[in-house]
Amino acid sequence: KIIFLFVLLLLSNIKVEASDVLLKSSNSNLEIGEQFYVDVMLNTEGSDINGVEGSVSFSKDTLSFIRAEEGKSLINFWIDKPSIVNNDVRFSGLIPNGFSGNIDPFSPNKKTEGIIIRLVFEAKKEGVGDISTLNFNTTLNDGLGTIEPLSKENILIPIKNTRSLYVYKTIDDMNPELSAFVTQDQNIFNGRYVIIFDAKDKQTGIKEVLIKEGYKDWKKISSSPYLLEDQTRHSIISLQATNYSGSSVIISIDRLPYSIFSFINISIVIFSLVILLFIYRKTLSKRISLIKQHENNI
Repeated sequence: KIIFLFVLLLLSNIKVEASDVLLKSSNSNLEIGEQFYVDVMLNTEGSDINGVEGSVSFSKDTLSFIRAEEGKSLINFWIDKPSIVNNDVRFSGLIPNGFSGNIDPFSPNKKTEGIIIRLVFEAKKEGVGDISTLNFNTTLNDGLGTIEPLSKENILIPIKNTRSLYVYKTIDDMNPELSAFVTQDQNIFNGRYVIIFDAKDKQTGIKEVLIKEGYKDWKKISSSPYLLEDQTRHSIISLQATNYSGSSVIISIDRLPYSIFSFINISIVIFSLVILLFIYRKTLSKRISLIKQHENNI
């Protein structure tokens, strides 16, 4: 009994560290029509995390989902970018180098939570805005992919019966970062030409990416790799990335030069030679006919 009580005492003094997901709203009192954001935060409590997945639900009768801003996210690689799935905002992503917290400059030994995603909402009507986390899991950066479930978090924000015209807009004085290249791979769209692109914005996040092939109109694309419409690669490709503050950047990829010995070019040359030969024979025949006519007259 003495040994058992001693072990129990030791275990009671051991601190069990587990990550927590937190919700932090930019406003605690809303008006109808007012936009606000909720930061979904991760407090690792000392653990080293390399993956996060989860969903955020919200009361559809009182709130409208506007967008997700990923510019300040601790996630470096999105498996599923934030999007509405079954009326919830769902996402999952990886942190290749791991995350154990942000270092506090005033307390170097203390680490603070990091932003997983910033969600922007709008108050629809009087009542209570209810926002909750669902099915949140993290994976430990232990080389084993150990899954750690997180407890549920919930916030309630009262909405007054007064109207507001406030529209939330993140200030961003930087242009997005955009890189892209065209390639062929038998494992991607059966070896047809695709463009692989990477668009990033460290403040507000990327709102949209547009592509223009030759004289075609601009077209919105959402995933990489993207299958090109012009498989001849004889069109100049332009790519535009725009962030949520309206700043954008455009890059272009040159078209492939026409091959001198291509089938089309060879066909054109042969056709041209046939036409020239036909004209030459017609001209020669006419000249011979004129010469004979002249001799007969003589």
